[in-house]
Order: sequence, then C-alpha cells, then structure tokens
Amino acid sequence: MIGSLLAILLLILNFGISIWNAYSSGYNITLLRKANAHGFTKAAAYSGLGLAFVGMTYVLVIVLAFIAYSAGYVSADTVNYALGFDFLVFGLMIIGFGIMVTIQSIMIAIHRKSIWSILGAVWNVFAIAFDIYTYATSFEEATQLMQGNREGRGNALVLVIIALLIAFFIVRTAYGLGAKKAEGISTVTPQPKYPSAN
Repeated sequence: MIGSLLAILLLILNFGISIWNAYSSGYNITLLRKANAHGFTKAAAYSGLGLAFVGMTYVLVIVLAFIAYSAGYVSADTVNYALGFDFLVFGLMIIGFGIMVTIQSIMIAIHRKSIWSILGAVWNVFAIAFDIYTYATSFEEATQLMQGNREGRGNALVLVIIALLIAFFIVRTAYGLGAKKAEGISTVTPQPKYPSAN
C-alpha cells in the first residue's frame, strides 16, 4: 500500500516537473533567441525541453498501461513490455537530458550564489544521481520485463505512441505559455527560469 502510494506521488511529481520544464524551456528559449545566444546555454535550454518531453512520456506510458490493463484492453505481457521499454528507452533519455540540466544548474549556482540556485543545483545533483543508480540497478529487471509475446509487444508500442502524442500536446502547450510570457518582456535582463532534473 505504502509502495503504491509512493509510486503515485512520484508520478505526480514527475508530471509536474515535466510541465515546469516545458514552461521554463519556452520562456528561456524565447529569451535566448532575443539575445541571439549560442553555445552551452542554448543547448542546455533545449535539453530542458527534451527532458520535459521524455519525462512526460515516461509518466504517461505508465499511467496508460495501467489504465488499459484495468479496463481489460491489454494483457499483463503488454504492461510488462511497456514498462520495460519505458524504463530502458525514456529512462536513459531522461538521464542524458538531466545531466545537461544539472551541469547548467551547478554553473548557475556558482555564478549567482543565491539560496534558491544552490538548492536547485543540489536537487538536480540528487535527482540525476538517483536516476543513474536506479537505471543501473534495475536494467536487468527491465530487460526481463520485455520478454513477453509478440502481440503484447505490439500493443505496448501502441500505448507508447499514444503517450508520445499526448505528451507532445501537453509539452507544446506549456512551452507556448512560457514563450508567450517571455515575448512580453522587452529586455533580456530578467533571470531565466531553469528546468529541474526529474
């Protein structure tokens, strides 16, 4: 019971972080375009957007798989394959984008030396370390989840595609809101909003 509640809370947290990352990426990328910025800062801003998209997809695959299973639309093999695929593919992408976001947050904390920038960097370091540890220790188990029948695999990939489409529209909406907020700013002096590692 406690494990299920914790899993639900983590999904809600990751969903919220993904929306924030999409919003902050829209805000930051728009400001960076105004400033004609290049290099690592721009790459990190786009990494935040990538993190938003894969983080949102990761959550939605899990939610859709369990909803479809509870409604009797898919088998346990389908759920297992979807969860294994989700963890191995999107989990690895979360780590890749998360490393970029974490490096950026550390650089910001060193530059600003504010309590919020330091706390943000500490959170990101903790989150990415946890993600890497979880991925490394659960890799074999996730691979075993993908050993189901061919029909289960096909249905799982349909769930993944649906999750990708839903994630795209949610992330695009949040990104657009962030971009709209930044478009109303006449100068690039305001502090950017930085994404958070999942």
